[in-house]
Amino acid sequence: MSIEAFGIYSFAWTWVAVLGSLAGLGLAATSVRFLASYHALGDHDRMRGLVRYAWRSTMTVSVLIAAISWVCFELAIPNSPYLPGLRIAMLAVPVMAALNIDAAFARGMQWMGISAVAEQVGRPALLLLIGAVLVELFDIRSPIAFVAACLFAYFSVTLAQHMVVHRRLQRALGPGLHQIDIGKWRQVSTMLLLLNGAQMLRMNGDPILVGALLGPSEVALYIAAVRTATLVSFVLTITSVVAQPNLSAVHARNDRRAMTEFFGTARRWSFVATLASGALLCVLGKLILAQFGQDYVDAYPALLILVAGHVIAAAFGPLTSLLIMSDRQRTATVILGAATILNALLTNALAKPWGISGAAFASGFSLIFAQVALMIAYNTRNTGASH
Repeated sequence: MSIEAFGIYSFAWTWVAVLGSLAGLGLAATSVRFLASYHALGDHDRMRGLVRYAWRSTMTVSVLIAAISWVCFELAIPNSPYLPGLRIAMLAVPVMAALNIDAAFARGMQWMGISAVAEQVGRPALLLLIGAVLVELFDIRSPIAFVAACLFAYFSVTLAQHMVVHRRLQRALGPGLHQIDIGKWRQVSTMLLLLNGAQMLRMNGDPILVGALLGPSEVALYIAAVRTATLVSFVLTITSVVAQPNLSAVHARNDRRAMTEFFGTARRWSFVATLASGALLCVLGKLILAQFGQDYVDAYPALLILVAGHVIAAAFGPLTSLLIMSDRQRTATVILGAATILNALLTNALAKPWGISGAAFASGFSLIFAQVALMIAYNTRNTGASH
């Protein structure tokens, strides 16, 4: 694809990532936490009630968000080159919300392979296959075609994942009552919605701002650097996903020593793996960026800045998951909200004079700021509790 076409495609799909996450109302992380706790206690009635409530709420809200967003884009940017891609991309918001909530159910039940295969393996593999057909057989490289291809890939793997997860849930939980504890779930999910929203905006706000401030070509280069850097951040992300149900189960047993030991192990392994992958990416970065097209090698300095931020952040471990699963989501929300605002301010200040390297610095600095603040909050609470 041309740089401008890739920028339009990436800008549209970044909005899907943000809105699809917000559409879950925080119920994905809530489901992981409570399903793991209820499973440890053998409370199948509440598990059945939570699954039904979370699924129905997520689907209803995601459709509304997609419709409202579509209207807002039509009114706000009627002549923008981004608009055609955004029109199709909004159809993917409910699909992504469904993918996220079903994956959360699987994580809560500790079916880690099922929770990851659709998003991490199935969707990219299918998109690569469809993309190869579009390019090699039909020579189609338009952003609209690839937004539609991504929508189809997400829908296909989401449908498959939904069938597998809910069939296994029916077998695991069996028939019975659906006990509802909406007040408790909403109290937690509201904070997690703010927290997840802050996380998604911190991770995706800078590409949106770069696209708005600098245009499709620059956002294409920046997205190429960001997506390549995820080869490093992927380690901490997966560590957080795997750690969540274990941390929740340990917290439910009130075993502080086991919590500390488990988190220490997760922290060490995530840092070692992130450092190794970061060093490899520094060596191979230009070669990988060149696979997007030779012009994308210009994003290499931004890539190095992003990699450095991810490696430093990994040294602190999966702190967000630790605070969420130990009932301290309010603290995590405040910190990540502050990091999001910091990222937006720095990106707005640095993107114009320094281009995508300035945006990369803003992203890396805000990520490290969040991890340092989360660590201080965790240590302060534990020190106070020990006394």
